[in-house]
Amino acid sequence: MTITISDTRVKNLLDSLGYSSLYPPQELALSKGLLEGKNLLVTTPTASGKTLIAMMAAIKIIEKGLKVIYLTPLRALATEKYHDFRALEGLDITGRKIRVKIASSDYNSSGKEVQDADVIVLTNEKMDSLMRHGAEWISDVGLFVADEVHLIGERERGPTLEMMLTTISKMYPESQILALSATVANSGDIANWLKCELIESNWRPTKLVEGVYENGNIRMNDGTSFK
Repeated sequence: MTITISDTRVKNLLDSLGYSSLYPPQELALSKGLLEGKNLLVTTPTASGKTLIAMMAAIKIIEKGLKVIYLTPLRALATEKYHDFRALEGLDITGRKIRVKIASSDYNSSGKEVQDADVIVLTNEKMDSLMRHGAEWISDVGLFVADEVHLIGERERGPTLEMMLTTISKMYPESQILALSATVANSGDIANWLKCELIESNWRPTKLVEGVYENGNIRMNDGTSFK
């Protein structure tokens, strides 16, 4: 889809990243109030553009002088998202360059090492620790992005994620919540719980094909086969 965004800074972001068009889920998020601070749950397949949705929302929040926290369940994913969001560091939003930092360990600190950043990437456990240690700077956060929220039903990480999101909703009700998830059966329940509007799509940037490997041959579901 052709980009028809009127917001200059968001358009500058897309231009700087080389985007001339948006994926359908990204267009849908914009139409549902992403840049107006609406709480959204985006459930789409992998590689369908959820990170860019978060980046566009982040630009609007930073423009207001507020911070963004991006939450992930794994340190490796936190590192990946940190590098993704460093693409914002070349942008001048409030008279200075955007600052992006990461913290995924040291559960006994209040996060002073990252509190001067505009975008802070954290693991869920680190965020839980910061709230328990009373990190006052979290009150300056205008957007919480929660990645992989479909893991809320997982025995190991689910309880921490559930408690963290519950606390965020109660302590920072004025902040925007952007929840990102793979396609799951109970997405409507999760959206209702988080008070988010649900954006659900099975769209993929590439066609998904299936095949069966047997005895050195691959037989595709359309009847074709190859070795």
